[in-house]
Amino acid sequence: MKQKKVVFGDTEIVEFCRATFDTNEIHNPVFMSKLGKRVIVPGMFALSQTVNLSSEFLKNKARTLKVLFNSLLSSDDFVLLCAFSPKDNYSEIRLSAINCKDTLTSKDEYTRLSVEESVLKSDHRGILHRLGVSSDQVEKFIQVTGIEDKDVAHFLFSVSYASQALFKSINHPQTEIEIEIDQAISKNSGISPFYHTLEILIPNPFPVFDPTGELDFFIHFEREKALKLYGAYMRCEHNGKLIFQAYYKLVGIADRIILRMAKDIKHHRRA
Repeated sequence: MKQKKVVFGDTEIVEFCRATFDTNEIHNPVFMSKLGKRVIVPGMFALSQTVNLSSEFLKNKARTLKVLFNSLLSSDDFVLLCAFSPKDNYSEIRLSAINCKDTLTSKDEYTRLSVEESVLKSDHRGILHRLGVSSDQVEKFIQVTGIEDKDVAHFLFSVSYASQALFKSINHPQTEIEIEIDQAISKNSGISPFYHTLEILIPNPFPVFDPTGELDFFIHFEREKALKLYGAYMRCEHNGKLIFQAYYKLVGIADRIILRMAKDIKHHRRA
């Protein structure tokens, strides 16, 4: 088992959000402090550092990364990141990020890297959302996550940056389903979009590339339950090269509930 105890501080969270263009106010110390709340750690920040514990497995063996976001982490709390093979099953690595509970695990499911290749089927290539990437973004991402293997860092940056493309497609809807999502899950309605689960198909061989320049995200939404649950297929490419394919399950969570789950500043105590 590999373990690492970390503290996600406000400064590091802000830098991660700058690198990935994450403008969600729940990650903004100024906004949250006015509400008497601590900053919520971006899920992709915690995930990237946890996956990094098994960077060799990711790069040389893994074909699938299955992610479950079950709870929230707050800034300035100690978090134990773990990566281990469950019950001597060396075909997968279980990933955990534990504070009071494991934010990457539920009663029925857990986050893991696996040698088993997922099958993500979609008849639609999706609508292209092209995002520019600067060397400063990539360097800041590597600095704040502490990922030493640049190939792994570049891959995890593209996965983290994909959130920007996903939410951009919601904020600027083009299809009937995207318009429906925008109306049901938006800042205007007091409900924000969050992905509960994420399944990523990793190409073989592992993609080696420099994301500087542009990343292309092809996104296709599907309705699972009207006004409540949606799926999103994504294909990420760099200069025509496949970086990953993914399927997101998106749910809408009321902003008041998210803020209620955020820890109070006055109750701040490192554990």
